Amino acid sequence: MRICHVDPGCGLTIPPKNWGAIEKIIWEFELNQKLMGHTSTHKMLAEINFQDFDIIHCHVANLAVQLQEKNIPYIFQLHDHHVLHYGKDSHVYKENLKAIEGSLISLMPANWLVDFFNHPKCIYFSHGVNVDNFYPIIKEEPISPKLLMLANNGLGGDNTFDRKGFTFGLGLAMLNDLEITIAGPSNNKNFFNGHLWMLNYPKLNLVFDTPNDELLNLYHEHDIFIHPTMLEAGHPNLTMVEALSAGLPVIADWEHSVDLDGCWRAPRDIFEMDRGLKDIMDNWISYRRKCYTTSNNLSWLNRTKELIKIYNNFNKI
Repeated sequence: MRICHVDPGCGLTIPPKNWGAIEKIIWEFELNQKLMGHTSTHKMLAEINFQDFDIIHCHVANLAVQLQEKNIPYIFQLHDHHVLHYGKDSHVYKENLKAIEGSLISLMPANWLVDFFNHPKCIYFSHGVNVDNFYPIIKEEPISPKLLMLANNGLGGDNTFDRKGFTFGLGLAMLNDLEITIAGPSNNKNFFNGHLWMLNYPKLNLVFDTPNDELLNLYHEHDIFIHPTMLEAGHPNLTMVEALSAGLPVIADWEHSVDLDGCWRAPRDIFEMDRGLKDIMDNWISYRRKCYTTSNNLSWLNRTKELIKIYNNFNKI
């Protein structure tokens, strides 16, 4: 099969050097599609000769709308968490809905997005993880576990909005007198400029712009991953499954319809998160084993195999 992923055109390389979730997803699909014997590439929309491909896979709504206007069949994959925040009267929602309506089928990384759009072309399709790049190491059970958060915080134009739950992660660390690292892109500095009180905690470490090839070391330097997010596009999202694959049990909030072994589901409730921390520490070996099982089930190779099944339904159109 000849597959072309439409480059989002966000100014980031594929694969991305630092941040760039969509670009990372496209790269993993390409690698695994080639591994399965298919031809797979990515191109800017203006550079695509559509006659050369069986499948056009688009990852951004405005580009999908352009494909629709050209009468080019495409598969759409939504990565935008902003649609619920802005509501159904917004341009963001209307553009994504138009992209869905014009698609052969639309892949949603969360069931709440399937329900939100309530369109027959929407199906749930979860994120994956590169189990070759993210793998566990042998660790003794920690006495004082080191906590890790890894996220790009903020929402829309408000960089101080705590969408990823940094305050809850720090609160969990403070409640138990534990070390915590909060990592992410440099624009997280805007968040901390709006929450200066957080910098008073002496066991808080801030890390900015960790290159992708250093992420594994960052995971291995810590013991438990914290992700009390809201309005998350992916359930599970990329960092959650990367952490699991690297051997870190996870305390997070995600959809109840998705089962994730190795994780403790906690809404934004510091006391429920604390229960999860204690349960993980009481059952350390069991959680670590479950991390391995879950991440292997969600490997990008397995996710790509499922994607090819979807492609096969449409590659003759």
